[in-house]
Amino acid sequence: MTGCSCQLAEAPGTRRVAQVLLDSALPQLDHLFDYGIPEELADSIVVGQRVRVPFRSSSRNTFGWVIGFAEASEFKGQLSPITDLVGSVPLLTPEVWRLARAVADRAGGSAGDILRLAIPGRQVRVEKKHIAAGAAALEAGATTKSLESFNEEVVAPVAVALGDGVSTEPEGTVEDQIATQLCAGARLAMTLSHGPERLSTGEWVGGWALRLARQAVAVFEQGRSVIIIAPDYRDQDQILDALSAIGHDDTVRVDSRQSNGERYASFLRALDKEPRIIAGNRSAVYAPAHMLGAVIVWDDGDPLLSEPLAPYVHARDAALVRAEQSGAGLFFAAHARSTDVQRLVELGYVDAQVNPPRRTRVIHADSALAPDAFAGRVPEFVAREIRRALRTGPVLVQVATAGYAPVAVCADCNDLARCGACNGPFGFRAAGRAACRWCGEPPTGWECPTCEGRQLQERGMGSGRTVEQFEQQFKGFRVLLSDGEHPRESVDARPALVVATRGAEPLAAGGYRAVVLLDAERLLGLPHLRAGEDCLRWWENAAALAHPDGVCIMASGGGDVVQAFVSGRTEEWLRRELRDRQQLRYPPAVRVVSVSGGRAEIDRALSTLEKNPAVTGFDVLGPTALPPEPGLPQLSRAIVRFEYSRGAEIAKRLRGALVADAAGGSSKARTKSAPGRARPEALRLRFDDRGVFDG
Repeated sequence: MTGCSCQLAEAPGTRRVAQVLLDSALPQLDHLFDYGIPEELADSIVVGQRVRVPFRSSSRNTFGWVIGFAEASEFKGQLSPITDLVGSVPLLTPEVWRLARAVADRAGGSAGDILRLAIPGRQVRVEKKHIAAGAAALEAGATTKSLESFNEEVVAPVAVALGDGVSTEPEGTVEDQIATQLCAGARLAMTLSHGPERLSTGEWVGGWALRLARQAVAVFEQGRSVIIIAPDYRDQDQILDALSAIGHDDTVRVDSRQSNGERYASFLRALDKEPRIIAGNRSAVYAPAHMLGAVIVWDDGDPLLSEPLAPYVHARDAALVRAEQSGAGLFFAAHARSTDVQRLVELGYVDAQVNPPRRTRVIHADSALAPDAFAGRVPEFVAREIRRALRTGPVLVQVATAGYAPVAVCADCNDLARCGACNGPFGFRAAGRAACRWCGEPPTGWECPTCEGRQLQERGMGSGRTVEQFEQQFKGFRVLLSDGEHPRESVDARPALVVATRGAEPLAAGGYRAVVLLDAERLLGLPHLRAGEDCLRWWENAAALAHPDGVCIMASGGGDVVQAFVSGRTEEWLRRELRDRQQLRYPPAVRVVSVSGGRAEIDRALSTLEKNPAVTGFDVLGPTALPPEPGLPQLSRAIVRFEYSRGAEIAKRLRGALVADAAGGSSKARTKSAPGRARPEALRLRFDDRGVFDG
């Protein structure tokens, strides 16, 4: 450890004006404010520190971040002085600030919202312990790099990667060769092989996790930091286990499962001026990292990497911006490439691998292709394959939905039964127990609006009903369930029939002897623009869990997507899909932003684009009315599609409309609402909305 990072932060010198970003969710406050630096703080304040400052009155304080210093302010009045410093450690690095500002501007959002995702809440006891440990390390003889050396590394990271004894010639392992490319700023996409791997500790992980761990260590051994981003905690655990097994026990973990103290301690370790391997979920892309060499993103098509909080920036997009700003390499890895990465490959911005990965053997057992009758949930041919595989180990069966039966209909007329509270569909969580799939309300007093019937009937099979049927069909074998309510991270190598919903498949020791994919028609029929590529990702990830000698069986379904998966020609399908989306102007061929709120607010926002002849390369769909909600005014939504090259201009103008609306200057008639609560009809923006074209 080399001590706390504040030793290298910029001090004001003779400058007595601090430029502060207020920690506020109000869009109209998303700019720098000038504050005076009191003499008693002049020797201790530095860039990146959290401060308390007066706002609107001398007695009312708010928090903010010191972004920079100036000799004088353009404000002609008397500046309010900074009240005090919040801790001695500068938590906001210049690199993270540049990233936050850039991704917020790209998404029409506030930099403060990004910083709240990036920087955890301060824990005083943890901070003191970290500072004390750093001081002890210095006393023991640890040395810190000089400020001049640090500036040279930050200004020219790529030059350092290419010089100072680091060879650019391909040598060593494949991971070493790729590490050299990444440290030089390469942007790569790789489809990884199927199959599990046993670690030296005896634990099993996906082969992909061990591959990424080795790649991260190869970059780390070149004196550079690495950030690994994975969608969920199970992926993160596999990466951490793999890193530990190959001898790297000092990984900085960043994820929501940590306590406040643990997360803050990890953040402070990431701030240290020495290379780190940082592994975490989508927020890890904003972690401070000394001499960043590479950002590794696993399975970027997973919707969990899409941030649900404003300004809704996808981890993939933030990683692209960070790599561009820092000169670090970028490594996209997956079993099935997303259309977004495929687009970057076709543009030549990202280089794809050449050698095909090892892939599980896939059989298409559609009942339309075989004369066997269905024996319950699966065709008889598939049932025989399941029984054969169960002789030697576990079998995975992937199903579309959790619960007992995903759909409830009127027993008299077969109309879909909907909830009276939220208009969501009813389904069965267990036999005879129905509830709304959206809000969870039971169908108490439900009456069919078509025929006035009062009885519900099950339609379809969820994970629970499949387990119930398999217990009868495959007597003598264990039948295990893994879904959102009954998660399993792993199963042993003993014979068992594991029924899992997509994304909840547990890892099997040694791999599954067979992987059976059910409900292809239902998954492909989901009213989502990305249903096809999502299916490829779900199926490839499931097939990757198979034993090297195992088999993946597509039990039903047909069409282009199924054939692409069965034949292993997923990249060809992605290229065709991208061409279709280009013709129809659908993402990711173009960018989109959903503009929602009251109709007047939307019209004013769109006018900033439509009435300005300088703004081109966009078109508008709508506005259209959204489904009404009880107690709220009628809201609408418009969709703006635009070329990537016009993104900065579109975001700037719509952001201006949002600020004007939030400040009240764009609306003369305002609905009164509770203090501190946003107006229901207030303007809202969501750039690159994944679900904007979903049914």
